[in-house]
Amino acid sequence: MLGKFYSRIKTRNFSFVTNILLYLVAVILALPLFFLLSPHLPEINIPLGAGIHLEHLLFSILVVGLSIYIVIRLKHLVLILLALGLTSIIINSARGGYSFQDAFQDYVVTLYNLQNNPVAVPLMAEDYEPFQDANKVAEAVHQQAPEVRKFAVKIGTKHFQDHVNKDNRSLIQSFSIFKEINNNWVYVSDPAGEEYFASADETISQQQIDGKFNGDCDDHAILMAACLKFVGSEVRLVRTTHHIYPELKIGSKDQLDNATFLIRHKLFTKESKKKSIYYHVDQNGVIWLNFDYTGRAPGGKFLQEDIVGILEF
Repeated sequence: MLGKFYSRIKTRNFSFVTNILLYLVAVILALPLFFLLSPHLPEINIPLGAGIHLEHLLFSILVVGLSIYIVIRLKHLVLILLALGLTSIIINSARGGYSFQDAFQDYVVTLYNLQNNPVAVPLMAEDYEPFQDANKVAEAVHQQAPEVRKFAVKIGTKHFQDHVNKDNRSLIQSFSIFKEINNNWVYVSDPAGEEYFASADETISQQQIDGKFNGDCDDHAILMAACLKFVGSEVRLVRTTHHIYPELKIGSKDQLDNATFLIRHKLFTKESKKKSIYYHVDQNGVIWLNFDYTGRAPGGKFLQEDIVGILEF
């Protein structure tokens, strides 16, 4: 008698735990779908407070309910896949590989980027005119001055060191360089009727006087490119009709998602709030992030000018 009673209690507890687990899986699956589709909902102008709108509330109920229904109907398959997934992560984690923390981080990054999609700005042509003054600019960037390397390493390790790991070191150091230069940049025009290209060490020596970097857009682009190269990043310069700005090589869409998460959620939360992140994709599918001084966070809005040349190093 007691054995049967104990067996029933065990069964009920197991069913309860299983159902909770299934509901949790349903919610985990529903959230990405909600963030992916919610921007396309027709707007119902009945605000409910705290940024919640009626169409979002109704749609979230629908998505979660549908997800729960599908998971419950396929519960045996879901439980098998869940067990295989958990086992795989446990084994990999024990070997020092992909862990539960990595899985959680990837999930958070996915949700965050679904809410804050970066903006790809198409390049207007694959072939541009020769980059005007390319030799002068390239020479200024490539100047092998020990002072530039020391300075690049110094500002590359000044900010965000709590977020550095073996996979993102160059990216974090590049973001640190962006922050230091752009937060202290003061625009100064060239002499009237003259195009003057200040080398990186010249701009750095000026900064040592009053703590500010001084120069125009090409001086900024040269300094940024030189410093980024010294921390192992790849950079190119884009010339428009009246402007030059640097772009940092990001690489793939997954790498962009990681960079976007770092910008919005970790490193430039205030500066990037409610702002889009802009980038170019070249003819090889490689992503380049805007590093201009016009934005207080990487990926600021491009100036609305035609691109007339690109200088890659």
